[in-house]
Amino acid sequence: MNVAIAMAISWIGTLLFVLIIARALLSWFPISHGGIFGTIFALISSITEPIISPIRRLIQRSPLGGGGMMIDFSPMIAIILIRFLTTFLSNLFMSM
Repeated sequence: MNVAIAMAISWIGTLLFVLIIARALLSWFPISHGGIFGTIFALISSITEPIISPIRRLIQRSPLGGGGMMIDFSPMIAIILIRFLTTFLSNLFMSM
């Protein structure tokens, strides 16, 4: 049972990793909201926004952040946190 939970955690972490990477890459291109790519981007954004938005707010409140930042580092920080939590929780359930 614990192995199944650990694998599910790993799968969800990998899925979130891929979605955040896809969101970051798609944000570099102009995408119309009416087409298929607009629909895909909206779906990916709706899944990843609850993860990225709190990190973005924390960065903006920090001394390093602010409204004038040209690069959004929140997806990179989200990926690092997801990888850390995925590894930690998977190992925790595997050791039980």
